[in-house]
Amino acid sequence: DTPPDLPGRAAELSRLRAAWNDAAAGRPVLFLISGEAGIGKTRLAGELTRIAATTGGTVLAARCYETERSLFLQPFADAIATAARAMPPARMADLAGGHAATLARLVPEVAELLGPVPAARPESADIEQRAAFAGTTAFIRGLADHSPVLLSLDDLQNAGRSTVELLHYLARHVPHSRLLMIATVRAEEGAEVLSSLADVSARIDLGLLPAGAVASLAAAAGLADQAESIIGRTRGHALFVVETLRALAAGNTGVPDSLEAAVLARVRRAGPAVESALRAGAVLGASFDPAAVAGLLDESPQALIGICADAHAARLLIVTERDYEFANDLIREVLYATTPAPARLAYHGIAADLLTRKPEAMAAHAAAA
Repeated sequence: DTPPDLPGRAAELSRLRAAWNDAAAGRPVLFLISGEAGIGKTRLAGELTRIAATTGGTVLAARCYETERSLFLQPFADAIATAARAMPPARMADLAGGHAATLARLVPEVAELLGPVPAARPESADIEQRAAFAGTTAFIRGLADHSPVLLSLDDLQNAGRSTVELLHYLARHVPHSRLLMIATVRAEEGAEVLSSLADVSARIDLGLLPAGAVASLAAAAGLADQAESIIGRTRGHALFVVETLRALAAGNTGVPDSLEAAVLARVRRAGPAVESALRAGAVLGASFDPAAVAGLLDESPQALIGICADAHAARLLIVTERDYEFANDLIREVLYATTPAPARLAYHGIAADLLTRKPEAMAAHAAAA
């Protein structure tokens, strides 16, 4: 069954359950869970982690941090360290086998369990990497010989190249092992990662929640009568739905601070040019013509077309018949509200001058200015 706080994801969870059953039968697979920030990737992966842990599996889990990207295989080191802390020294020595020295250099917790290991003679970086790949693979394969293993890496778009390469290596070198690997990837930032692993992975692309799922969450929060307005405001973006419901349940009809911070973080990741264009576009309304934003910013229409394309790729805008439109109302609300008042007034004044052929729009901007 799909948990009550995970509506609208029954098909995706069913695929992951089936993959876990396949892994337990010796058919390993790598699954990439892709989608925009806040769409529910980590929550879905977390539910599979719960299933694995309660069905006799061993879970190796870690998160990838952008500030640690340069650290060699750091997510794997973190995952192995968690397992090592709960493991008797004899068990670790058995799993490490002939790779003990390599694993001890990679994971301090392994070194603490195994005690002094023979110092390795200096090798080239390539040979050291091969040894680390082989040692990590042997350790995970050994765990899988005892019980099915779920290896879960969150935010893989932040991982260093070595981590992505080891995932690829594992997918090719663990035939018949009882291993399921999953990784969450932000689609707007992880195109290179998704491409690098495409030939050895299956993929789940998480989209917006369907209206029925939003209605179910609203009903569970005692706000069934507001489901329609929440759908209109969020368009089913999972994080926006959850945070909006939480705020409404607390009696707050505005945009909660947590949601404002999440929106601004997404916009800033797209770069200053996108943020500037979207703030100007927010003054124009829920949808806008790139040429109108170009006029507000005194930029060329060609430049704004490219910037809007970047915003569309970051899933901040969608394309309508004639214009670009904000992916949901909350993005526009946050950008408009957090643009300093002098800038907003200036934009409204310029818009009034630009829209003389549209009297109603011109009057609205003139009044706002």
